[in-house]
Amino acid sequence: MAIAKPSSLLTGRRFFIALFLLSNIAINYMDRVNLSVAAPAIAKQFNWNAVQMGWLFSGYLWTYAFFLIPSGWLADRFGARRVCAIAISLWSACAILTGAASSLANMIGSRLGLGAGEAATIPVSNKIIRQWFPTKERGAATTIFHSGIFITVALSSPLIAWLVVHTGWRGSFFLTGSLGFVWLLLWLRWFQPTEKCSWLSSDEREHILNNRDPESASAGPEAVERTDIGRATASLLRQQSMWGLALSLGCANYMNTLFITWLPTYLMQARGMNLMKAGIYTGVPYLVGAILELCFGRLSDLLLPPQNARRGARRYHVIAFMLLSSSILLISFAHSEAAVIAILSLALACNTIVIAFVYALTNDLIEDSRLAGTAFGILLLGGNLIGLAAPIVTGYLVKASGSFNTAFAVSGALPVLGAMIIFTFARRPIKRLVSTELGAPRTATP
Repeated sequence: MAIAKPSSLLTGRRFFIALFLLSNIAINYMDRVNLSVAAPAIAKQFNWNAVQMGWLFSGYLWTYAFFLIPSGWLADRFGARRVCAIAISLWSACAILTGAASSLANMIGSRLGLGAGEAATIPVSNKIIRQWFPTKERGAATTIFHSGIFITVALSSPLIAWLVVHTGWRGSFFLTGSLGFVWLLLWLRWFQPTEKCSWLSSDEREHILNNRDPESASAGPEAVERTDIGRATASLLRQQSMWGLALSLGCANYMNTLFITWLPTYLMQARGMNLMKAGIYTGVPYLVGAILELCFGRLSDLLLPPQNARRGARRYHVIAFMLLSSSILLISFAHSEAAVIAILSLALACNTIVIAFVYALTNDLIEDSRLAGTAFGILLLGGNLIGLAAPIVTGYLVKASGSFNTAFAVSGALPVLGAMIIFTFARRPIKRLVSTELGAPRTATP
């Protein structure tokens, strides 16, 4: 009897799961980008200065950071399907409410709600990747879903600029916020756990279950241990690699957050572009980043045998692109628009590859699948505690100096520090929980 040849990621039906995750994070970031593109119009209407806008930009990051560990733990305990549905409902409603805001206080309030909902996206997505994709496909699957960030910013920046011009900034929030509820209906209709997915062939299901991490399979279908969040978090925080990953992600995320929040304003104020042109030029570096991320994600998998990946060898790929992303230090020497876009594109492309590779490296090092959601919550908390400073620090630096040069210099120096941290600290597996740290078992639907 002939044995069916296992499908590849791109030809198998599990590719639809990668697209589901891509579209989820795309809507997530569209709701973030809306504020950065609409910021000049909002600041003009309310007469807000750079410091006030910096605090507004960072508003969602405070609750986002606070809810990262709880949302990851909830995904471990109750499953991805339920947590994703609740999260996107909350952040989409708050995105719409941003368009109805009439003061700095209630606009920040809506952004706080947005951050609380969006906190679940990346921990849950990485947990689903661990469940749905063989170890050998982890880098590619991670970069597919993560590229949704940069595809979204590339395409939505000019689109949202057009919406702001033609419908006003309030209309842009109403329209983009509604997309999350469309995604919710599709998610509830089609997403199922790997073991029970009705539209997955038996051959592909067997291929996934036999080639993903042994810990996921040995835990049994859909098994999620009912661990105490405090004990699970404490167990992870006692491990050196967890700290190294979180701190290095923060060094990369600072630049990412600066770009997401301030890039359109920089292009308008420092480079003299109008809103539409700034929207288009904002999109170019992100489009370049998305393309390169997809290419290098697949290459990373090809260069790493699964056994080397589990030993943390992917950290060398992270280090290389961290050092390349520090090319943003050259931006103050660029005088032409072409030079500006070239430097922004190189730095941002390398930065996005770093972030995706840190996610993949974290999944490589996690030995216990029951901890995946909580571990990613800690990882992202570390990343965002540093990243959330970027909008505020940039606002103060721009107000004090009248220039973005110092702000970009800070963002260029941090990746060098991050490369040193990940080389030194992210070298050991993230160990599984011991029996004394587990509670009674609970069955949940992913």
